[in-house]
Amino acid sequence: MCISIPKKIMIAATAAITTFVFALPLAAQPQTGSYLEYRARMQSDADEYFFFEDDRKQVVSYSRDRIVRVCAADSAEVIPLRVEYDDRTTMLTPGDCIRVEAMDVFLEPADSLEPNTFMRVEVDTLN
Repeated sequence: MCISIPKKIMIAATAAITTFVFALPLAAQPQTGSYLEYRARMQSDADEYFFFEDDRKQVVSYSRDRIVRVCAADSAEVIPLRVEYDDRTTMLTPGDCIRVEAMDVFLEPADSLEPNTFMRVEVDTLN
């Protein structure tokens, strides 16, 4: 005895399986502001930080002073980077570096960045 499956059920089952297969990677992706932000987080080095829109990050936290070098990479955005360290604040323009002695260092763009744009910053602890 041969069981015949209606054509509409086969099409619906195929569509459901296809949707599931393609939606699964999207569901596994962490919820970030954009795909660009997700890729930057996944492919950045340990000492490399990407800032998007109204991003603020603590990049250094030690129990005693350390010499920290912060470099803002060249960017199409001409927005300075605000560097806050141990109750002091300074601004860093894209393409420049600064060396500070601090226990805690926070970084954020001085103004909000445009959507789908970013700033890349490298932070090195020298001692």
